[in-house]
Amino acid sequence: MMSRSLRPAWGLALALLATACRKDPLELIRNDPSVLAVVGRYTISRQDLEAAVAYNQAADTDDPAIRSRIWDRLVEDCLVLNDAAQPPAPDVPQPLGPFSDPKAREDMVSSVLQRRVFARVTVSADQVKAYYLEHPDEFRKGRGVLLRGILLGGPAQVQDVEKLLGKGHSFVDVARLYSLSPEKGAAQYFEYAELPDYLRDVVTTARLGKPSRPIPVSGDFTQILLVEQRYQSYTLPLEVVAPQIRLRLTDAMGDDLTRRYMDGLRATFPVEVFWSKIPFAYQKEAP
Repeated sequence: MMSRSLRPAWGLALALLATACRKDPLELIRNDPSVLAVVGRYTISRQDLEAAVAYNQAADTDDPAIRSRIWDRLVEDCLVLNDAAQPPAPDVPQPLGPFSDPKAREDMVSSVLQRRVFARVTVSADQVKAYYLEHPDEFRKGRGVLLRGILLGGPAQVQDVEKLLGKGHSFVDVARLYSLSPEKGAAQYFEYAELPDYLRDVVTTARLGKPSRPIPVSGDFTQILLVEQRYQSYTLPLEVVAPQIRLRLTDAMGDDLTRRYMDGLRATFPVEVFWSKIPFAYQKEAP
């Protein structure tokens, strides 16, 4: 039994410990071997990391570079979860709860990023045109041909198309009606090196502006081509490459907005990683 003389000292120690915990509620978390980091209002546990690794199908590898990227993504996801959470923040950081499930976390993060970032991505026609004019070398091709094609599915169609072309109907109009390919006779430029072997002789000897003979592609399909022009070099027109440029600009703008958004979250929600508890040799991603 504790003596009367020791009771005041013991009580004082408990009071000091309680006061210390009240001053620094993170102390118990820092000392918890299962907690790897605090991200704003959330804690990341060793179990959260293991679930993220398994979800990314990396559970069978010990590659620290792969695990480092999964860890970085987990921390970023938790920052986004902080932005999505309703105030007020808890006095002490809490486990991820339902967002410990990687799929639930992924769905929430995707939804937030769509609202906060990707909904702001807009690329105008003027921006597409400006990129095209500023980067002409990206759209310049070497020696080749500008041609149109009609892809047909059987001998009956081949006969019908040959009759129509023989009567002088427009190659483009006939292609729109009969061609099975999504291009529907639209002009496409090919460097000679890009053409399959069975077409090279055809496009180099065909008369310009005249439909070729039917060319068997396989047992089921036949092509008829029209060579519009041969070039030593050719710059793809804006209308052809505009979708490619728009996608490139959209990706770049999305990446830039995402980076700035994440930088803002890091400045708002403190991140404390307990590196001594991380169960692999973390490797920082090269810039």
